[in-house]
Amino acid sequence: MLETIKLSELTKKRRASEDDTGSEIDISSTDSEGDEEQVNDEEVVNIDFDFFGGNPQVDFHAIKNLLRQILGNEESNKVQLSQLSDLILASPTTTIKTDGPESDPYCFLSFVDYKENRDSDYARYLRRDERMASFLRTVESNSKKSCALLLGERLINMPTEVVPPLYKITLEDVTNALGDGKHYDFYVILSRKYEVNFDMDSDSEDEDQGKRSKKRVKQHEVDYFHVEDRIFEKNAKLHFDLQPHKGLIPTYIVLSHQDLLKSISELEHELQSW
Repeated sequence: MLETIKLSELTKKRRASEDDTGSEIDISSTDSEGDEEQVNDEEVVNIDFDFFGGNPQVDFHAIKNLLRQILGNEESNKVQLSQLSDLILASPTTTIKTDGPESDPYCFLSFVDYKENRDSDYARYLRRDERMASFLRTVESNSKKSCALLLGERLINMPTEVVPPLYKITLEDVTNALGDGKHYDFYVILSRKYEVNFDMDSDSEDEDQGKRSKKRVKQHEVDYFHVEDRIFEKNAKLHFDLQPHKGLIPTYIVLSHQDLLKSISELEHELQSW
């Protein structure tokens, strides 16, 4: 049996201000045997993804758990997650839920003002790397430049199609919070990737006998937890990875405002081809 899942429509709303709309997931199953004609069975499942502002009374523990997920077990022990969760929920933050405003979020995105929170535990954590510290010192020394610490994570089964509207809604909230149509000049994103190791055959030549033989060699590639990170890296003003640990690679990305908007547009275009 071959099963494909395609998200064809995504809700772009907040329950408090707009009518309910839904996304459709088309699940098509095809069974074939011998020369018999293929039979297609289709089932439609409707799921509402609702966008809400962050709620400290409801979302604190879920945000904290999602932070632990994106940082990983080792790095999350180096950050005061409770303090960071409070910073997130005090900043322009959007969460995605499916069961109303009192349910746990499946996803969040937040923009924390760096200059206002430069003495926070998380800002100090970022500055432990000299490359990031150098960039942030440059921002601090320029009174005309602003920077946001961009934090976001989602459950593993959340579709990537939620990402563009999630960013657009939260960026609107940022502009409203800053006033006068302002936006941040730079965004610092902390994320992570993972190593994929596999064996493959390689031809080698025996110098003594002049014969070619097969041998197994170890190969490894790097893949992304978040599809958008690949596009963010391509458009980044600054990007670097830390040393991998147990196959996980912490990664830092700095984007200008225009490059963030460009990346979101490129992601939307790519999703249309899926």
